[in-house]
Amino acid sequence: MIRAISLDLWKTLILDHDQDEALRDRIRAQAIREVLGEHSVAVSEDGLYKSLRHIDVLRRDVREMRDWTLTTSSQIGFVLTQASVYPSRDLVDAVRPRYEAAIFELMPALVEPDTPQLLADLAQHYPLSLTSNTGKTPGQVLLKVFDMLNIRKPFTHFIFSDEALFLKPDKGIWELLVDTNELKPEEIVHVGDSYRMDYKGARAAGLQAILFGRQESLPTETLAIASLSELPTTIEEMNR
Repeated sequence: MIRAISLDLWKTLILDHDQDEALRDRIRAQAIREVLGEHSVAVSEDGLYKSLRHIDVLRRDVREMRDWTLTTSSQIGFVLTQASVYPSRDLVDAVRPRYEAAIFELMPALVEPDTPQLLADLAQHYPLSLTSNTGKTPGQVLLKVFDMLNIRKPFTHFIFSDEALFLKPDKGIWELLVDTNELKPEEIVHVGDSYRMDYKGARAAGLQAILFGRQESLPTETLAIASLSELPTTIEEMNR
């Protein structure tokens, strides 16, 4: 019996246009250069930008998606090191607020225009958790984004990788989700767009799973929906 729902964030609830994150990295590179300039350190903005883009390349390789990519402080430290600047705590702390705020200059959009109402309706029947890898925008900043998009209130729990210090599909993030909800793994269904990180990751940890967005070339038994509006009926069928 499903008693709680976990939802992925990116491409499930919100999404970027193709070049949005690259444009945010331009904003971050300029911010880093300006902050370093205030500390009498001169660096190439283009070099900073290339390092920021390289983080995303490394994050796509599961072998590299570990400790140093989890927090924005670690990411800033990497970028500074690549620019031959010692990443002192003072410098990292000076850069971090503007690094993390880049998302406000180029906001993501809702995947479905009626997402706020769909979430509110779901929350009347199930406690909702958000389980997300955070990238270059930490969980505490994403909460402000949720407020601006009117999707924060329906959620009971937020599980962010930069706070959990685990990345989907690691088992640790699912264990934290289960412990936070005080339920058995099989009593939680996770919904997300990534077959490997969301669907297979949740199933491997004993949770139930639904893929958001029907995709080709997947096993026939893969349970998928095309809209959050399909979720209540799908869960009812799973509970029979």
